[in-house]
Order: sequence, then structure tokens, then C-alpha cells
Amino acid sequence: YFDIEKKRDVESFTNYFKKRYDTLRNILVGRPELQNPTSINRINSRVEQEKISVIGMVSDKRTTKNGNFLMTLEDPTGTINVVVSKSKINIFQEANDILLDEVVGVTGVNGDKIIFADNLYFPEIPTNNPLKKSDKDEYIVFTSDMQVGNKLFFEKNFQKFIDWLNLEYGDERQKEIAEKVKYLFIAGDIIEGIGVYPGQEEDLLIDDLYRQYEKFAEYMGKIRKDIKIIISPGNHDSIQIAEPQPPIDKSTAKTLSELPNGYLTTNPSLVNIASTKDFPGFNILMYHGFSFPYIAENVDSIRRAGRLSRPDLIMKFLLRKRHLAPSHSSTLYLPTSKEDPLIIGKIPDFFVSGHLHKTIVGNYMNITMMNSSCWIDQTEDQERRGIVPDPCKVILVNLKTRDIKILNFNENE
Repeated sequence: YFDIEKKRDVESFTNYFKKRYDTLRNILVGRPELQNPTSINRINSRVEQEKISVIGMVSDKRTTKNGNFLMTLEDPTGTINVVVSKSKINIFQEANDILLDEVVGVTGVNGDKIIFADNLYFPEIPTNNPLKKSDKDEYIVFTSDMQVGNKLFFEKNFQKFIDWLNLEYGDERQKEIAEKVKYLFIAGDIIEGIGVYPGQEEDLLIDDLYRQYEKFAEYMGKIRKDIKIIISPGNHDSIQIAEPQPPIDKSTAKTLSELPNGYLTTNPSLVNIASTKDFPGFNILMYHGFSFPYIAENVDSIRRAGRLSRPDLIMKFLLRKRHLAPSHSSTLYLPTSKEDPLIIGKIPDFFVSGHLHKTIVGNYMNITMMNSSCWIDQTEDQERRGIVPDPCKVILVNLKTRDIKILNFNENE
């Protein structure tokens, strides 16, 4: 994901979006309806009222005075307008949910420099995506957003979670399950950080980044060593906020980087676990979720369904678009010269995120979607941003059955 460039200019962004278009177009042409799309510059030479298919990136969208949806599609050859009539109820809501910079397929009828859409197509997850299961009776645990260093960190609850992993807390059945936990995934914001938001210094218990990471490493060091701990960064961690984020820096978090069972990875990242000679293993897509608030506010159906309280709908939306931040302004990012690392290329078995401090599990096309809980009470900054924590819970998955449990370490409940 990471290439060193001395300078990023307009051409860097242009090439970045071209690579995104090419990759998502290649996914879309796999659909029977879009196997022979017409280049936009050739559409105007086609006979009017002719059936047509096209793939383009959305460069503009609006509602017409008649209440129809109008968008402008762009490909390397030109631009064209596409109208979705409000009378086409089956696709009109889909159209209203479209974001700028998405790559969309359209079939419809050619008009005078316009296409009247009959159907819309997105890169999507194939309907035949398999639900993988392991032969081994093992468990994986997902969590995020400890934000160690904040005064409101639930330290006792987090220690109780560690005690459970170490078979020192819970009844016999709970300890039996804990003994089978082999993987712990942590999707970002492991420390509170410094200077993340105005007035944060008032919320700090530990006002030094190095000591925040040392404290977190102290907790991780207590966990039994047969559990692999995979950690990706988030916007509170002490690295660049632009995505893709590199792994947490070893010079900043020395003790953490030296954990014998610890693995520091990028954000986003795709991690494969439990593979054997006869089993391909599980692909786990980790993304902290910095684009989620933008999606919650700008996708019509998600905004009406509950905004930030529905990370499952946000994650499903991103899987359908095969991109973690479809719009240019939905996250901070660095254009790379080789690819768009926010594209969801290889289809995951699990999609895990954090950031919204909300515990929720869903399923889409046999992909288990999980937004992780947090280990911090609501700060004034979170309240301003509309984040209501659901703290001290972890998501537990049995890799043999794919059964899911949510374990609650909140002593107040």
C-alpha cells in the first residue's frame, strides 16, 4: 500500500481515480448485463431509443424539478447524463443512495445526449460467495477503541476481559470457551492520543504518547501467548490520519512491537488466519471506519434508518460498492501510484470495524459484518459528534460453526 512519492499533484489524484475506475469496471463487466458496455463518446452516435449499457464514475447528481434523479457519468472518453424516473420504484431509492465518485453500471434507453435508466448495477459481492467453516473448534475475538490514556477508560472492565482470556474469570463453561480463543483482533484507536480534538487535554489521564502505548502494551503483555493479537491503527493513534494508515510505528510503541504474539498491521488491512494445506483460511478485512460518519449522513436510506446507530447498514453499503470510502470527501486519503488500497478487492469472510463505539453484528452474502464495542465512556467530543457508546463488549466467533456471541464485561449491566 505504501509508496514514497516526493510530490503529489493533480495528476496523482487523476491517476488514482483512473485506477479505481478500471478496477471496479473490471468487476462490473463480469455481470451478464454489462459484458459489452458502450464507451460514452460513442453513445451519441447510436440510434435513439436503442437499448444501451454503460459503466461510469459519478461526477454529479441532483434531483430534477419533476422529482427524478439525474446523475452525470464519466469514463475516460467523456460524460453523459443518466436519469432515473421516480416512477421506477424498484431502482429509485438505489439511485438516491448513490454517492459522488462511485463507479456504477447502467442499462437503459439512449435519448438525445441522455440515458433513461432501466436498471442500476454496483460492483457488489457475488451471490455465490461461500460461507467458510473450519474443522477446528477455535474462537476469534473482535474489539477496538480502548483509547488508553483517557480518564474515562474502563480499566477494571478491560482487566476483567483479559482475566477471562487467561481463564481466570467466569464460570466453567465461559473458561472452556476462553481456552479455545486463538485470535484477538483489535480494529484501531488503542490509545487516546494527543491533539486529536480541541480540548482533549482535559480528558487525558496519561498526557504522553509513549506512556499511553507503554500502558496498552502492558495490558497486551498479560494475555496468554498462544493467542495471536492483530492490531490495526485508527484516527487516535500516533500516525498519519490519511488512509491507508501504516502500522503503528515501532519507534513510538517499542514494547508493543516486541510482543511475541503481537502483529501490527495497516488500516485498512486484509489478514488471513487458520489456513492449512487443505483449507484456505479466513480473510478478515479490518477497517477502523473513519468514512462511516460521512456515509451515515450522505446515504439517504441510512440517514433515515438511524445514522451512526446502524454501522451494519454502512458496512453493507460499502461491501456493495466494493470500496471503503467511495466519495472523495468521505475520508482523508493519500493517492498511491500503484492502486487504490481502499477498494475491497478480495472478498472477505469477516469485515470488522470500530470508530462508532457501537456493538453490532450483521451478515451480507455470507460475509460476517461486525462493528466493535469500545472501552471508554462518552466524552464531550463524542457527544458533539453523535456517538453513543455501547462499551465493554466483545464479539466472539466460533470458526467451526460461525456462531456468534456478544460477551458483556460492563459491570454496570
